[in-house]
Amino acid sequence: MLPAAALSVLAVLVAAAAVVVHRSTGRFWGDLAVYRAGAVAAADGDGALYDVVHRGTDGIALGFTYPPFAALLLQPLAYLDAATGIGLWTLASVAAVAAVVRATLRAAGSDTGPGPVLLGTVAVLPVFPVAGHLQVGQVGLFLALLVLLDLTGDPDSRWRGLGVGVAAGIKLTPLLFVVYLLCLRRWRAAGVALAAFAATVGLGLAWRPVDSVRFFSGGLFDTARVTGDPRTVLNQSLHGAVARIGDTADVRAVWLPLAALTAVAGLVVAVRCVRAGDELLGALAAATTGLLVSPISWHHHWVWCVPALVLLVVRGRRNRYAVTVAVLLWTALVASAAWTVIGLLGVDLHFHGWQLLHSNLYVLVGYAALGWLAWRPDGARAGGDERWGR
Repeated sequence: MLPAAALSVLAVLVAAAAVVVHRSTGRFWGDLAVYRAGAVAAADGDGALYDVVHRGTDGIALGFTYPPFAALLLQPLAYLDAATGIGLWTLASVAAVAAVVRATLRAAGSDTGPGPVLLGTVAVLPVFPVAGHLQVGQVGLFLALLVLLDLTGDPDSRWRGLGVGVAAGIKLTPLLFVVYLLCLRRWRAAGVALAAFAATVGLGLAWRPVDSVRFFSGGLFDTARVTGDPRTVLNQSLHGAVARIGDTADVRAVWLPLAALTAVAGLVVAVRCVRAGDELLGALAAATTGLLVSPISWHHHWVWCVPALVLLVVRGRRNRYAVTVAVLLWTALVASAAWTVIGLLGVDLHFHGWQLLHSNLYVLVGYAALGWLAWRPDGARAGGDERWGR
């Protein structure tokens, strides 16, 4: 019981630290502030959800960019003060990290006891996609958990696809996993996902019809509400990488064909992983594909590195190279460009030399992972029963 209690204490301590930092600095948790502002605007009535703007201490103005269904789920935030919301959200986020670690261990056939889960949770908290996620108060961990549990659960469940559909209703990007299910010819699961997504749209429309029409009639394509310049190092997508390499924000003519090619190749790799008997690798390959082809993939969207790191360590019980890769990947994700070229050097545009390489690290790792899986769709999996922490 000690590791289980330690896991609970860890979540409480991180949440308490978040509240202390917020109260003493007034900074960070900008995305959560946007969620709260959107929840308040939606609670006041229809038609104002996409007019709300939160301006942080850094002067950056952010608007609510999710479907009205997300604002419906976020309604409790409208009745909480900022500090309480940050504490509870951080507490739930750390719990979600632990749940992702446990789900990965289960899918990998490893020990899911509180000891390995605690060890995995502590290990991934410093990586920037997770630390940055906690710092801004993002929703991505919850979405990744929904999708991961759905895609690695019972393949014969009549509810398979439900998690994907609900996640897509909160934030549209998980719709890629519907395409993934279609590529696998899992028609029922894809149908369940689409039905669940349609239900979320219907709920949002019934609750806030004006906001729903505004969002789905064009608001979802307004990328200017997400970022003013795709070259920022925080945008770790193919689009951002091409923009940084060309040092221009207008790269659509180059990016679109590359993104289409990446989408096709990545989904082929994901399907091959499943055909080779590895549902977890298939889900990770599909997630990586989505991160690469999305116009904007912030650093915290790469929380899919959590199951990837855990899987590498589990496989490392039989393949020493997997542990080496895990250590290198962990180090690279801790020493993220957001800490170095922005935090230490104050550079976020116009990269040269090692900065250009470092600023595109996530994208390079994503392509390297897909390339490896294209060659070894089974992930060089060793046979036998693998256990982590025994």
